[in-house]
Amino acid sequence: MATKFSFLGDTDAKARLSEILGNFELPRFRKAIFETLRRLRDPDSSNNQIGQVMSTDADLVSRVMRTVNSTAYAPRCPITSLDHAIAMMGNSALERIVMVIGARAAMPSKVPQYMVLKEFWKTAGKRAVLAKEIAEATAPAKANLSFSAGFLQDLSVPLIAASKGDAYSIVYTASTKGEGDLHTLEKEVFGWDHAELGTMVCSEWDLPEDLAGAIMYQNVPDSALCPAPASYVASLCDAQPESWNEHFTQIVKSKHPNMSEERIKEIIAACGSKADELAKMLG
Repeated sequence: MATKFSFLGDTDAKARLSEILGNFELPRFRKAIFETLRRLRDPDSSNNQIGQVMSTDADLVSRVMRTVNSTAYAPRCPITSLDHAIAMMGNSALERIVMVIGARAAMPSKVPQYMVLKEFWKTAGKRAVLAKEIAEATAPAKANLSFSAGFLQDLSVPLIAASKGDAYSIVYTASTKGEGDLHTLEKEVFGWDHAELGTMVCSEWDLPEDLAGAIMYQNVPDSALCPAPASYVASLCDAQPESWNEHFTQIVKSKHPNMSEERIKEIIAACGSKADELAKMLG
């Protein structure tokens, strides 16, 4: 059953999803991932019960373990077992990781040639790492949400490419060349953007309202529904890295005067290798 998000008002998410994607069949989470998320949200579920469900999916366990030990999360000491991961991370943080793994696994593996999935997921990893590290420095309570929102902001883009084919090519290619923001070009051509569609996908996948809100309002400055670090990375453009890095630095510096420009640039410099590692683990 689809989740009804309060900020959508009377909007019928399922109908809107169908209106945008037509007859394209939305992929689903694997059963073990869906059940793991359900257990993580259930306050009556024990760590043992959560671990039992996760253990039925060896690939999920492997990706969770690699992710929690990655440089993106940088644990103080190695997390050596699934039980250890559940205890150390806590349900909320672990839920964010499982959501990202589930969404990544559900995405189409075949898209038109104009979309290079390897580069697409690498960029998603950069958004996640940058958003998480800025949040840890400025609003630690938002770090986990910033990570998942950063990674999943463009989750609907492969779905659009797979469903629209060449009709989406001009918009997507123009964006990757730095000729305009993707969401602006989408609205001009189609009347909707990937942020709106991503929110409808969150509804169908029963993902949390805070994540859906962060995706929906990623391009709305100072929105209360999107953590600031996630909004800072929404415009990430690898076609013009130097100018974007400078833009990002100035935005963060203006919003958080206590963060030095040197520290912001250190975070940017380190995010590349962390994002590559994250993309490989999740892929």
